[in-house]
Amino acid sequence: MFIDDEEGTDDALLTHQTLIDTQERLGALLDLMPTGLIIHQMQGILYANQQALSLLQQTESSVTGKHFLDFTNTEVREECGELFMRSFMQDKPVQFPQIKLMGAPDGPRYIKATAGRLPWEGTTVVQLLLEDITELKLKADELENLTFHDVLTGTFNRRYFIEQAEQLIASALSDNTHFSLLIFDVDWFKQVNDTYGHLAGDEALKAIVDVWHANTRNEVKGARNLDGKLARIGGEEFAIFLPDIGLERACTIAERIRSAIEAHNIEYGGRTFNITASFGVTDLRAGDKKLDDLIRRADIALYRAKENGRNRVESE
Repeated sequence: MFIDDEEGTDDALLTHQTLIDTQERLGALLDLMPTGLIIHQMQGILYANQQALSLLQQTESSVTGKHFLDFTNTEVREECGELFMRSFMQDKPVQFPQIKLMGAPDGPRYIKATAGRLPWEGTTVVQLLLEDITELKLKADELENLTFHDVLTGTFNRRYFIEQAEQLIASALSDNTHFSLLIFDVDWFKQVNDTYGHLAGDEALKAIVDVWHANTRNEVKGARNLDGKLARIGGEEFAIFLPDIGLERACTIAERIRSAIEAHNIEYGGRTFNITASFGVTDLRAGDKKLDDLIRRADIALYRAKENGRNRVESE
C-alpha cells in the first residue's frame, strides 16, 4: 500500500508532538504531588519534581547530575550511602533514617525518605520519595525539651537527672569507673524571696545555671571532658552528676562552683544582691547498687554543710 510521504511526515510529527504533550502533562502531574519525587541514577539525579526542588532549595538545573547525599547532613551520610546502594539491588523499598537537609536559609528542614528500584529506559534507577517532617520534628523536640528540662531555668529537670544518673551509675558499676554526685541548694532562699520578691528569686535560680556553664564550659580534663550535668531537682535544690570523676576532684569542682555563686552579682529591679549555696558531695562506692545509695550520702553531707554554717562544701 502506497503512503504519501507528506502524509507520513504529518503522522510522525503528530506522534512526536503527542509524546511531548504527554511528557509535559506527566511532568505537570508530578509537580502537583505533595510528596517530593527524585529519579536517581547511580551517578546522580535525573529528575526532581517541584516539591523535591523546594525541599532541597534547588532549581532543576542546579540539582540535575548531583547526588542526593550531597544535600544531607554528614551525621547520617555514611548510613544513607549504604542504604542508597542497597536500594539498587533489591525490590523491597528502603527506608532511610531521619535526614536533616543542609543549606536551608529559613532554618533546618527534616525529611523522611524512601527509595525503590524501578526500570528506566534500559537502565536501573531508583525513585526517592521525600516527605517533609520538619513540623513534626520541631514539635517532638519541643515536647522532649519540656519533658527533660526545667521551664524556669532551662537546665535539666528531676526526671532527666534520675534517668541519666541511673544509666551512668549502672555503666560505672559495670566498667568499674568513677562516678560522683553533688547536691546543693540556695541558702536562706525564703529570705531572698521575702526581701527582693519572687521574681528576683527566680532570677537567682537562673543565675546558678549561668555560673555553672561559665565555670565548666572550658573544662577539658578527664575522660569525658567534665561531662557533668546540672539539674534542678526541687524548688531551690540542684544536683550535678559527674561521670569518670572521683570524690577529691568532685569536691574541688563543688568548691569552685560554690565560690563562683557567692561572687556572682544578681541584678533585678534596679537592685543588686548575692546568694550562697551549701553542697553535699559523694562518690560511687563498693556495695552501692543504685542512685538512692548516693543521694542518701549526699543529703547527709548537705545537711552537715548547713549545720556547720552554710555556704560550704561537705563530703560523705
